[in-house]
Amino acid sequence: MKTCVNIACGNSYLKNWLNLDFSPHSVDVKQANLLKSLPINENYADVVYSSHFIEHIPREFISGFLAECFRITKPGGRIRLVLPDWEELCATYLSLRQSGSQHDKADFLLMEMLDQCVRKFSGGELGAYYSQLQQSPDKNKEMIDFLYLRTGHNLNTHDAIRTSSRLNEMIKNPNKLLYKLREFYIAFILALLPSAFRNQNVSLTLVGEKHAWMYDYHSIEKLLIQAGFKDVQRVTASTSNTTDFPFFPLDIYEDGNPRKGKESMYVEAVKI
Repeated sequence: MKTCVNIACGNSYLKNWLNLDFSPHSVDVKQANLLKSLPINENYADVVYSSHFIEHIPREFISGFLAECFRITKPGGRIRLVLPDWEELCATYLSLRQSGSQHDKADFLLMEMLDQCVRKFSGGELGAYYSQLQQSPDKNKEMIDFLYLRTGHNLNTHDAIRTSSRLNEMIKNPNKLLYKLREFYIAFILALLPSAFRNQNVSLTLVGEKHAWMYDYHSIEKLLIQAGFKDVQRVTASTSNTTDFPFFPLDIYEDGNPRKGKESMYVEAVKI
């Protein structure tokens, strides 16, 4: 039986895997500081998987994180990374803008790319825009469908449900409530800072919410090789060099669509 690790799993994990997250939401997920030495033995995993976490890691920690992934991977084992594809995002943005008739969709991609890097409050302008679309789903059907295609977020179903039930989840999960109380405490302390400094430099986004960097295939390939991995390949949401990889629920929905949308790329490499 393969030993598999899911790093920064969030709410997407398998019970027979070792799931790690900084803020675990389940007893099946182990709490860990993912930017330090991972609490896993050397040469442990046949598969190391991480989805939409790399882009949240500050650049100064990237090499160390990938070195840890290499350390815990068995010889012959593989790493699979899922992350936004900067090249695809830029190409799609330019195509939509230059079409002359798709400016609303181009505006969304511009907001999506930049807001997640610079937002000052949790959810940012992107979250506010999602809420605006949800208020009139019939009127905004074309854009909601576009968002689902691009990002995998279905504002008609699970995202709407998740938003409305967030408070109930926090009450049921003491850890979530603790994190929320911690946010209020931080906000109180920051209120004591000079307003000019606070407005320019302080962000109240959650841990791991903002994007710290973006990558295309060639830049992530270079980093994986520098970490020691070989045979870096680009795959898809439903293909892998690992036999019996659980595409559902990790990378695709039951309907076969990518869980993280068309703008994600899927990269695998092997430890020789």
